[in-house]
Amino acid sequence: MHINWNGFGSFTITSKPADGEVTLVTDPFDNSTGLRFPRTQKASMVIVSHEGEYAGNTAALLPEGEKSVFVVDHPGEYEVKGMAVQSILAKRKDSTRHNIFKIIIEDIKIGFLGALDRELTEKEVEALGDIDVLILPIGGKSVMDSKIASSIVGQIEPRLVIPSYGYADGSKVAFAGVEAFCKDIGFQIQEAGRAKITKSSLPDEDTQIIILSR
Repeated sequence: MHINWNGFGSFTITSKPADGEVTLVTDPFDNSTGLRFPRTQKASMVIVSHEGEYAGNTAALLPEGEKSVFVVDHPGEYEVKGMAVQSILAKRKDSTRHNIFKIIIEDIKIGFLGALDRELTEKEVEALGDIDVLILPIGGKSVMDSKIASSIVGQIEPRLVIPSYGYADGSKVAFAGVEAFCKDIGFQIQEAGRAKITKSSLPDEDTQIIILSR
């Protein structure tokens, strides 16, 4: 499995399970945010945590000649080509609609918290269950800050953590960089252009942070 960061809360997760290559894209954003979404990006499935310019640009992922793409933006359980997705309702602090997700592929469990701006409830932690890779925002402003993110990592106890909504050149909103989060959490840090993850490569003991570049 490979994970690339497109910017904000958007990641591309690519895998080759038994049913052939499958690509999942999270929260595709509009160019009005100041960053340009990859023009050639396609997807087998798109998951959308919330409405708005930071997550709803599903039209950018339409296959040539197609009028729609498989979009998950409501609670429920879904599967495409061997990739299973559970969408869980987790409203933001102002009660606006928001989803968090559990993704299972290659026997690896990924938690994706979208643009959540608060700590998880016990019910939400229970719904996510065992998580190997946790993708969560750390940049403050309209999403949770590094202290809340650190607390959630303690709740979930994943084996790998991938920060989202970190600082990116060109963004109209100056989200905080990853430095405060890394300092708060104190785990081993790896920087990469993309993450290559297999079940056997997951750390056995200490949680690790992977910081992805665009």
